[in-house]
Amino acid sequence: MTSSNATHDTLETARSDLGGLRVLIVEDSWQVGTALKRLLGQWGADVAGPVATTADAIRLMSERTFEAALVDIHLRGGERAYGLIDQLHDQGIHVVVITGYADVSLEQGKVVEVLQKPIMADLLLRTLRAAPRK
Repeated sequence: MTSSNATHDTLETARSDLGGLRVLIVEDSWQVGTALKRLLGQWGADVAGPVATTADAIRLMSERTFEAALVDIHLRGGERAYGLIDQLHDQGIHVVVITGYADVSLEQGKVVEVLQKPIMADLLLRTLRAAPRK
């Protein structure tokens, strides 16, 4: 996660904007997933994960409802998250792809944003603010 001094004030006010937003994190990098969870928690989101496989994500989806999901395309063991993204989209979940790859093939309309790693905190915040609340 990266941030600049120019966005510091915006990020400080994020807590009230994301308060209670239910977010699922699907990321196989422990460092990235933990940093995202900490940041979203500071912003007031209700975060589940990170999980490193689609099976773990589907298990959490059966236990809880989510309004948004941050999903890495390339997961543990070479698994790809395209099928999971389809399921999330079909459930009306605000899907944001986070990836280190420049070229990601996704069907138009399946995700609301593709954010490149390292993720700019202000872009992530802006994207999550747009998530519909259920």
